[in-house]
Amino acid sequence: MFLISTILSLLYFIFTIFISINWINDIACYFGYFLAIYIVLFIALIPGFIFIFMFTSLLWNKKEKKKCKTKEDDVTLLIPMYNMKNSIKETIESIKKQKYSGNIYINIIDDGSTDGSLEILKSMNLGPEITLLELNHKGKAYALNEGLKHVKTDYTITVDSDTVLHPLAVRNIMKKLLNSNKKTVATAGCLFVKNVKKSFITQLQEWDYTLGIFGVKLYQSNYNSTLVAQGAFSAYKTDALKRIGGWQNCVGEDIVLTWEFLSKGYETNFAQDAIAFTEVPKKFKDLARQRKRWARGMIEAFKKVKTITSKNLNLKSKFLMCLNVFFPFIDLALLIFIPLGLALLVFGNQLLIGWLTLFVIILGILLCLVIDIKRKAMLKKLGYKLKRRSILAFIVYVLLYAFILAPFCLMGYISELINSKKKW
Repeated sequence: MFLISTILSLLYFIFTIFISINWINDIACYFGYFLAIYIVLFIALIPGFIFIFMFTSLLWNKKEKKKCKTKEDDVTLLIPMYNMKNSIKETIESIKKQKYSGNIYINIIDDGSTDGSLEILKSMNLGPEITLLELNHKGKAYALNEGLKHVKTDYTITVDSDTVLHPLAVRNIMKKLLNSNKKTVATAGCLFVKNVKKSFITQLQEWDYTLGIFGVKLYQSNYNSTLVAQGAFSAYKTDALKRIGGWQNCVGEDIVLTWEFLSKGYETNFAQDAIAFTEVPKKFKDLARQRKRWARGMIEAFKKVKTITSKNLNLKSKFLMCLNVFFPFIDLALLIFIPLGLALLVFGNQLLIGWLTLFVIILGILLCLVIDIKRKAMLKKLGYKLKRRSILAFIVYVLLYAFILAPFCLMGYISELINSKKKW
C-alpha cells in the first residue's frame, strides 16, 4: 500500500505541476518566478501531495495477527509530575480503575513541585504498588530516566500527570504492542481532550486531536512508523528504552526518543482504541507556546537523530520523516501569502487564491471525513461516544487553525536552529 499511495501522490503532484504553469506565470508577473514557484508549491502542490498520500494510506485497513495469552503482562507506569495538584489525584484514580489482570506498578517522579502536589499524593492511600520519587527540578526527561531506573517489568508505560485513562486503556495499548511484530518497541496511545468545555481554544484543539493528530498517527501506524510515541500516554519495551539510554534532555524528548528507535531499525505503531484524555491549553498564548515547543522538538529530532544517513532506518520511516521537512516552508507560505491572497480576493483578484487552492481545502475536508468515520467506528467497538463537538470550531479549524499557529511554529523552528535557551 505504501508503494501505491506514493505513486498516486506523485501522479497527482506531476499533474498539478502541469496545470499550474499558467498560474505560476501570472504570479511571476508581480513577484518574480522564484516566489511564484514557492507560493504555488507550498500553498497548493505540496499540501495536496501530502493529503493524497494520507487519504490513500487511510483507505487501507491493516490486519494484524492476534496472539492469545492466558495472563496479561505486568507493567510499570512512569508519571513525571511538576506542579500538578489539580490533576494528579484524578490521574491516579483512573489508573486504579483499569480493567487489566496483570500487575500495574506506578512510579510517580516529582520534579521538584512547589504547589502542594506532593502533599496531596501523600494524603492519598497510595498502596505498595506505587513508588514516589522526590527530585530537584531538572526537567521531564531527567525525571523519566530516574523513574526508568526503578522499572523491573518488561514493559513501561508513560502517563502525564494531567492525563486520565479510559478503563480499557492499559489493556488495549498492551494488546497492540504485544500483537505487533518483534521489531515494534513502542506504541502510542490515543489522546483526546479532557477539558473541552473550558474555552473556544480547547474546542478547536478537540478537532485537532480527533482529526489531525488521530489521523496522522493512524496512517503512519499502517507503515509501522508512528513518528511520535507521545509522553502523555505510550507503551514501550523496557529493554529497548534502556538500550538507547532513555530520554534525551531536550524540549521534544518524546519525538527524539521515537526517531531514535526508528533510526536503529525498530518499529512503532498506534493503538487507536487505547484512549486517554489529556489537559490542553485553555488560553491562546499557552497553545501558541505549546505549538512552538512541538515545532522546536521536530527540529531537535532532525539534529539529534541520523534520519538521512542511518542504514537501519527503513524506507517508509525515512519518507514520513522527510515529509516534515516541508512543514516550515508551508507555515511560512501560509503566514505571508494567504493573508495577501485573501486581501486580493476581496477586490476580486484571484491571483493567490486560485481554484487549485480551493481544491486542496476541499481535499482536506474529505480527509477529515474519512478520519472521522474511522474514529467513530473505533469508538463504537469500544462502546464509547464522545460528546457533540462545536461546528463553529470545526470551520475555524479547517480554514484558519494552521494559519493562526503558523507564526508560532516558525518561531519554534528558528529557536532551535539558533540554539536559543530551552525551557520545559
